[in-house]
Amino acid sequence: MDPISSTTAGVVSPKTTPASAEPAAAAVQAKDVKTTAAPGTGPFAGAPAAASASDIPEVPTSAQDKAIGQDVLDRAFDTLEKLEKEFKSIDPTTPEGSKRMMEINRQLNRVDEMIRMVNEMRRSRHEANMAVIDNIA
Repeated sequence: MDPISSTTAGVVSPKTTPASAEPAAAAVQAKDVKTTAAPGTGPFAGAPAAASASDIPEVPTSAQDKAIGQDVLDRAFDTLEKLEKEFKSIDPTTPEGSKRMMEINRQLNRVDEMIRMVNEMRRSRHEANMAVIDNIA
């Protein structure tokens, strides 16, 4: 068994087992006695420091948070415009033209779905913001 010193008083090591009933009784008695730690030790040592000016975040001067998905919408509308221009210039009577028209139509549908998805995300965020406001009020 480990020798008991002032730093290990009242601490039972999981590696050691008592050899007889007397050390076990001493361990039980040691658990009941409150030990006082020296001030300035432990996880809560010292008084909490007040926040300094550098700890407080500054208010942004301009709107940093663009509307959700705005970059995606900008690219989607640019793509939509390019596809519509190309769609107008295709001759649908040729086999290659009709094939390209179907491909452009598929791409237009995908871009349209992307725009709807971003709008739904915006609507959901708006509803969540309104719910928070309602809960505060």
